[in-house]
Amino acid sequence: MRKLFFKGMCLVLACTAGTAALQAQESYKKKHEVTKYTVMERFEPEMILSPQERIQLKENRVAEIEQTRTIVDTLDISERKRERLLQDIIDQPYSSRLSKTMAKLEFEDEE
Repeated sequence: MRKLFFKGMCLVLACTAGTAALQAQESYKKKHEVTKYTVMERFEPEMILSPQERIQLKENRVAEIEQTRTIVDTLDISERKRERLLQDIIDQPYSSRLSKTMAKLEFEDEE
């Protein structure tokens, strides 16, 4: 009885993990959405960008993140430093650690 219960629990956990991974992939591939109306648009409509302009800015930012991620992935650095830089790209895109690394690369390219 215990073995059957244990096997059943393992099966349920495996299915749950697979479903969670699939949902994570789907959410990553979603189109970029922005709110159609903002609170500020109600009071100062001429100061707010249109939804199309905001979507374009968001797509530009995502493209910039992907480009930076590709650059960091190709660097000859330790795995620990690479992981920190990749985390900085998402959490703190203007961190000093990431800025220094990118500045070193640009300086090497100019020489």
